[in-house]
Amino acid sequence: MRQPRPSRSDRDAAPHSTRGAVRQTSTRQDAPGAALASLPVVTSAHRLRPHGVAILALAALTVAIPALATANPVDATVHAFARTHPDISALVTRLDASGPVAVAAVNAEESFAPASTMKIITSASALLTVGPDFQFTTRVEGKAPVGGVVQGPAYLIGAGDPLLSTRAFSRGYLDGVGTPIERLASNIRKSGTNAISGGIIVDESLFDSRRTGPQWRSNYVWECGPLSAIATNQGRAGKDEAHNVSVPAIAAGQRLVTALRRVGVTVHGTIRKGANAPGGVILGEVKSKPLSDILGFMNPASNNFAAETLTKDVGAYGAGHGTTAAGTAQAEKILREHGALAPEDDLVDGSGLSHANRLSASTLVTMLGLATTQPEWGDALLRSLARGGEGTLIHRLRDPAVRNRIRAKTGYIDGVASLAGTVTSTSGERYAFAFLINDPDITAAQRTMDRAVTLLATGAADTSPAVPS
Repeated sequence: MRQPRPSRSDRDAAPHSTRGAVRQTSTRQDAPGAALASLPVVTSAHRLRPHGVAILALAALTVAIPALATANPVDATVHAFARTHPDISALVTRLDASGPVAVAAVNAEESFAPASTMKIITSASALLTVGPDFQFTTRVEGKAPVGGVVQGPAYLIGAGDPLLSTRAFSRGYLDGVGTPIERLASNIRKSGTNAISGGIIVDESLFDSRRTGPQWRSNYVWECGPLSAIATNQGRAGKDEAHNVSVPAIAAGQRLVTALRRVGVTVHGTIRKGANAPGGVILGEVKSKPLSDILGFMNPASNNFAAETLTKDVGAYGAGHGTTAAGTAQAEKILREHGALAPEDDLVDGSGLSHANRLSASTLVTMLGLATTQPEWGDALLRSLARGGEGTLIHRLRDPAVRNRIRAKTGYIDGVASLAGTVTSTSGERYAFAFLINDPDITAAQRTMDRAVTLLATGAADTSPAVPS
């Protein structure tokens, strides 16, 4: 099967290149120094408080971990790297039937820039807000057609669908899971409409008008097209990803008019932005793939536009405000309710592009652990993560003995490399892991993470006790 196209940020994270990364200095005043022995880490019972009997054992994990512990090869690998690269938060837990056992950890509760592993939190937040079967419904409303003619304008109303697109763009850039605007046009024609007299008014009011994420570098406009509740082709102009549209709502209206004309619906009048008028009827609508399928594209490809749109969706559908700030606040609320929010965690965007984001390894491992015990949303999250040799892992963890045992999300921006997910060993032991490394040596960071995960997959920590205090 054709691999989804990774985003530029993660696509550039091949193990053989550092891409000229610049180290991002921690904003914490108590950032770790060279003496690792001064860095005890505690995974607290509060961070893993229970949500039902099925995960009661998660609340029991309280592990103090000395910096130089070498209880097993995984722990030794992580600590060996941390001796010379101290800006790291790492945690590996074996998901035993009696409760999770920490088998490796460094600064597990400290928060660092996560890069695209932030998308795990965005995915979990969306799943816990609307559910894995949720479908975004883009619709067109107006006066009921008389003799096939809609008198006055038709209103194209955005629902925050991150994959609304033309069929050609979906095939080329969205792995075929896009929501075809041509289907919306066909459904309008099937409803008995053959002409619209007053043009198209495009309503993008579900979201605010901010087109980028907070605290982004200026060149990130090429990592993520302009955001809108009615964006088409992920804000890209033309038939590829080379240029961005200037006004997403107008571009959506133009693409709808083109599709309508192809099915025999004539549109008279202009395309303009505005709010939907009450009292109209639904002339046509189109539903997206279920959220679980959207995540199945987003995470292996590390698609930034989908993640940022879903963040605004979490705000819109969960808190009534379609802004990035509302979405990240709702995500933090969800983490807090699940006992997973570390004191220094700070969610700034949904994609992880901002260097201001902060997550701890413990936060990610807690949510991944919960996903394994709450299948009503967790199955969709875990299935959406790439196997070895897929998506942004296309050049990593490809050993046939390892690749199908791993489900993981990569992360890479300048000065940040990360990896988080689950792995099942050859003997059937399951682990949740997260590595957040804020260091310019991207190559060494990726090799260390891959070695640790490979050791887990081959059973190196299967019988290891909890890291001693």
